[in-house]
Amino acid sequence: MTAPIESIGPRLLIIDDNQAIHEAFAGIFAPEAKATALDATEALLYDLKNTPAPAKPHYNIDYALSGLEGVKKVRAALAAKRPYQLAFVDVRMPGMDGIETIQRIWELDAQIQTVICTAYSDYQWEELANRFGQTDRLLVLKKPFHDVEVLQMASALVEKWFLTRQAALKNEQMELLVAQRTQKLLALQKTEADRAAGASRPEPATSGEDADWDRDLPLLLCIGDPEAGLAALVQPLSDKFRIAIQPPSAGLQEARESVPDLILLQPAGPGTREYRLCGQLKHDEITGHVPIIMALADGLERSQLQAFEAGADDCVSPSCRPPLLRARIENLLASRRKLQDFFHQARTFQPRELATNQADSHFLQRVVDVVQANLSDYEFDVETLALKLSVSRRQLFRKFKAIAYTTPNAFIRDIRLKRAASLLRDSKLTVSEIIYAVGFSDPKYFRAVFKEQFGVLPGEFMKQAELPPEPAP
Repeated sequence: MTAPIESIGPRLLIIDDNQAIHEAFAGIFAPEAKATALDATEALLYDLKNTPAPAKPHYNIDYALSGLEGVKKVRAALAAKRPYQLAFVDVRMPGMDGIETIQRIWELDAQIQTVICTAYSDYQWEELANRFGQTDRLLVLKKPFHDVEVLQMASALVEKWFLTRQAALKNEQMELLVAQRTQKLLALQKTEADRAAGASRPEPATSGEDADWDRDLPLLLCIGDPEAGLAALVQPLSDKFRIAIQPPSAGLQEARESVPDLILLQPAGPGTREYRLCGQLKHDEITGHVPIIMALADGLERSQLQAFEAGADDCVSPSCRPPLLRARIENLLASRRKLQDFFHQARTFQPRELATNQADSHFLQRVVDVVQANLSDYEFDVETLALKLSVSRRQLFRKFKAIAYTTPNAFIRDIRLKRAASLLRDSKLTVSEIIYAVGFSDPKYFRAVFKEQFGVLPGEFMKQAELPPEPAP
């Protein structure tokens, strides 16, 4: 378990290619030496007041001899959740100079405060402003520097870092509180309106599409010339599959609209547009997950290589016997179904793990972003999600069935529940406040689905999160 940043103490990073500069900084930040017997005698002899000097703040200091090493240390600190609050960076270093070093560091950490150290007029302030923009995270320290300057800069900038962090946390808590209060008021208003009309609005239950989403036979889309034997090839499969046949000119549009379970693509010859169509289907956000089998007339190795390079999952001959074609199709669907079953049983969905290609990953990330942006809106539903994604409701249901073996409704609910669990564990909000903050309007329904997913009621989950971890054996 990572310790809170406040308990670790302020962390500084000194980036300079001169070891003597490192030693100078170490001396500046070193604690004051204890008074010696000679100091006490001098104070007694000259009647000096023995007033102890104020203690210096304690800093955890790391050193880097190059800009590249400094960037690596910043990245490692962020990965360990122990970020630096302040970096002193020399402007003149071999390889990556101080300006580039600071730019690279800021790309990694937008909160770190920075002091650029220079002995020459390497850059005018106007030049620095042009490179970095108008920023309050950068100060200039001229060499040779005085100890007091360094100590004052460190004290002020480190304190600024912690105050900025506290303000950001408070702002996030206030935004969340305002959102959940607003939703609570809207929910109460709507409940009163429903009661006045004599009809209470129930929590959205399983829709007809949700109930029937996994009952249809798999859809096999065949793209090619029916006159070239494509229809005869797939006709024996009609007892286990819904079959649709389209010419290549309409193949992409039909695939996007119907989102089939598998595509059988028959090229007219080597290098034809069907190979390009295969690549288009595999890179499309809606159809990228669909397995593709190409029926190659010549069976030559170069044709198979071209098919696999285009993204095909398997190749068969148009004269392939029905049992063999059926077996290959079912193997491809079974591989996908194993992944679907795993995530269906796990009850939680990690978009990057669900995606098997870049198109799916991009699609799922867009879904997550849209849902999270509307998390506190209890009226946000599948219709709204499909509209924001610019897809049809049918496409959305077919896509989720294929890549996650779930429905869009279940996916939205899962994101809401995971956010609720996070707030129960990490925030100071009450259970009632969290219910409305994550977009549920019915507390009873929320408690039921929360227990179904996490095995305990929200109140019990919160109590378990407050318990101290058991000591290691």
